[in-house]
Amino acid sequence: MHSISSASIESLPNELLLPILEACVVPSLFSVCKRWHHLLASEVMPPLYKKIAQLHFPTKNTSTQRTLMLAKVYQLNPGLTSTEKVYQVFKQVFTLAKSISPLEFKEKTEEKKGLTLANYSSYLLNINRLLLWKKLPGGEEYLSREEIKHLPLEKKGELLREWIEENCKNITALGLYRVGLTYLPPEIGQLSQLQRLDLSDNQLTALPAEIGQLFQLQWLELNQNQLTSLPAETGQLSQLQWLYLNQNQLTSLPAEIGQLSQLQWLNLSQNQLTNLSAEIGQLSQLQGLKLSQNQLTSLPAEIGQLSQLIMLELAENPLKDIPEKVRQRFQL
Repeated sequence: MHSISSASIESLPNELLLPILEACVVPSLFSVCKRWHHLLASEVMPPLYKKIAQLHFPTKNTSTQRTLMLAKVYQLNPGLTSTEKVYQVFKQVFTLAKSISPLEFKEKTEEKKGLTLANYSSYLLNINRLLLWKKLPGGEEYLSREEIKHLPLEKKGELLREWIEENCKNITALGLYRVGLTYLPPEIGQLSQLQRLDLSDNQLTALPAEIGQLFQLQWLELNQNQLTSLPAETGQLSQLQWLYLNQNQLTSLPAEIGQLSQLQWLNLSQNQLTNLSAEIGQLSQLQGLKLSQNQLTSLPAEIGQLSQLIMLELAENPLKDIPEKVRQRFQL
C-alpha cells in the first residue's frame, strides 16, 4: 500500500475531510482514518500556518518570529496547535468575506473550500480590496448595485483597478482608520493625487511597493498596526512632511528614509527598533523625532546634524551612551 503524500492531502477539501474522518468508526477503516488525521495535523497544517505567516511577514528572520506575529494579528491563543490556528485563521477570513460579500455566502461555503495558501491569498487580497473600495468616494454605492453585488468576491476585486482609474483620479485625502485592513492592496498606488492618508489602527503587517507612487503625499498615518518593516519605496515620498509609525513592530528603518527631504515630524515610539541608520541625519527639515519605548542601545552621531530639530524623545530605551555631538546639540 502506497503512503499518501502531504501534498496530495493538502489539495483535498480539508474542511470536509476532518469531520468525515472523525465519523469513520468502522473498525476496518479506523487505522486508515487515524493515519490521515495524523498527516493533516502533523504534516499539512503546520507548514500551511508557516506559509501564511511568511506571506504576512516576508522579512522576519525566523519562522518562529513570523508565527508569533501572525498570532497577534488574528488574536490567537498561543496554546493552540498549528492545526487549530489554521482553522481559526480561515474561520476569521471566511467570516469577514461573508460580511462584505453576503450574497456569495448564502450557505456555509467554508466547508467546501480547501485550506490552501492559494485560497487564503485570494481571499485576503479581495477582502481588503473591498474594505478599501467602500471607503473611496462613491465606492459603497457602486458595490451595492444589483449587477455588482451578485458577483463573486474575486470578480468584484478584479474591478477595483478600472474603477479607481475612472472615479478617483483627483482624490486628495483618504481615511482608512480602523477598517480591518490586514493587507494594503497595490491599487493604493493609483491614488496619485493623495496628500493625506490615514491607515492607523488596522492590522497591516507590510506595505506594498506601490506606496512609493503617492508622490503628492504630505501626511501618512500608520500608527497602531503590526508593521515589522518599511519598503525601500517609502523613500520616494518626496513631499512627505508628517509620518506616524508609533505602536508597530518595526525593528529597523530602510536607509531610503533619508530621502524624505521635506519630513518635519517622525513618530517611531513604541516599536522594537534596535538601531537607527546614519541616513536619518539627512532629514534636514525634521523638527520632531519620537523614539521612546524602543530597544535602542545607541544613537547615530548624525542626529546631531538635524539643525531644525526642536523635539527629541528617547525615554524608555536601554541607551548605553549618547554621542557627544548629540549631547551638545540638544544640551543633554
